[in-house]
Amino acid sequence: MKVVWNIIFLLVLVFVTTACSEQSVEKEKGRLVRIDVQQVDEHGNKGEEKILVENDDLEAAQKAFVNTEWQSNTKADMARAEDVLATFFYDKDKNMPESLVQYRIWFEEDDSATIISNNEDESYGRMNAENAQILKNLFLKN
Repeated sequence: MKVVWNIIFLLVLVFVTTACSEQSVEKEKGRLVRIDVQQVDEHGNKGEEKILVENDDLEAAQKAFVNTEWQSNTKADMARAEDVLATFFYDKDKNMPESLVQYRIWFEEDDSATIISNNEDESYGRMNAENAQILKNLFLKN
């Protein structure tokens, strides 16, 4: 019986921790209201822009980014053009314009993702395969 209570406690703890980390992102950056996505080919040519505004899509993308390991104030150069260019629109205050954060995303052969952001606090990041797959499904689906 004690094992069952320990498992329940652990599940509640994980749930609360996850919920709090997502709320802190929203408090810091604002509410994510839109994502503009463009695929980029191997020559650096940008494809047609796709706009994501569905709450399910926005929440999934935001959850994937919460688990990204960021290195702030880092300059990085990649050998090839990014696979996706994504612009996140955050609404922090109704009386202020939206703030924009642009992400250049490379999907790697090991199924992870490398991300370069124009946000100084995020600069360069690595995303695990599970979260990279979420972004791939959202950003590359037709």
